[in-house]
This record gives sequence, C-alpha cells and structure tokens, in this order.
Amino acid sequence: MKRDTVTRVLAIDPYSRGVGFAVLEGSEHLIDWGLKTTGRADNLKATRAIEALVARFQPDILAVEDSDAAGSRRGGRVQQLLDQIVAAKSPRLPVRLVSLQQLSAIGPLPQASTKYGRACLLAERFPELQPSLPRFRKSYMSEDDRMAIFDAVGFAVACFPQREPKPADQPPV
Repeated sequence: MKRDTVTRVLAIDPYSRGVGFAVLEGSEHLIDWGLKTTGRADNLKATRAIEALVARFQPDILAVEDSDAAGSRRGGRVQQLLDQIVAAKSPRLPVRLVSLQQLSAIGPLPQASTKYGRACLLAERFPELQPSLPRFRKSYMSEDDRMAIFDAVGFAVACFPQREPKPADQPPV
C-alpha cells in the first residue's frame, strides 16, 4: 500500500537515558511521540532505538539538533551520537539539522525564546501533548526527561514551512 505524498518526519532528541521522539505527518498531524529509554547513557542502545523507530515509522526525513550551531550546549556523548546519525544518513533517508535559532521561530517571541515557552506553545498547538508537559523547572531542579519529547516535536515542526499566525479577533469598525 502506497502512502500519499504527505511528508512524514521522525525527529529525535537524545537525552541522558535515551531518546525522545516525535513523528509528524504534514505540519499539523502528530502521529506518535514518546521516550525510548536505554537505562543509562549508552550510544549503542540509543542507536538501536533510533534504528527501530526508523524501521517502524519509515519516515521521509529524520530531524535532529544541529549540535555545531550557535547556542547548542550538548555534552560530548550526545554530540557523538548526533554526529553518528548524520554520518549514517542515506539518500533514502535525508537528515535535517535543526538549530536552536530555527526552534525559536515556531512561535511568537519572547515565549518561544525559552525551552519551556516552546514546550507550552507546542502543547497548545498539539493538545494531545498537554498531559506530557512537565511543570515549570526551577533553577535548582534537573530537567524533566519529557522535555526531550517537546524538543523532538519542535525539530519536526521546523522541517515544515511556518504557518501564518491566526489574526486576532478585531471588533467591527
């Protein structure tokens, strides 16, 4: 059975104990999302999890963070994993690198300039993500693993042309 010409994007965001993923079919249809845990920081297990996701969803594009872009603060292990993903690309599955600057374009500033603000915008755009939205992180708290889901959704959304903002309701003149 042949799929329509809608682009399917699988976005991956590695974190300390696995990978967050999101699958978008077109810019508005979130097909699946979640976390694949590896139990500990292990690039080999993370690579296997990514390969399983690619085999399961058969995406047209694989989206990951551009760890060489300005503003990226990835650790050495995750940078290695991202480099392996880019090096393993094939003509059958192009890899799209998304910078943090491109992520801030998914919504209005200043809300889209912070990671939590982007997560809130994405949860508003895709209501099915709202139960996964972690609470606001205080400076003494470590980042919730579920933020990897929202980063992955952001990477996937960045692969599509940005939609025009809806005009605000204006009173009749």
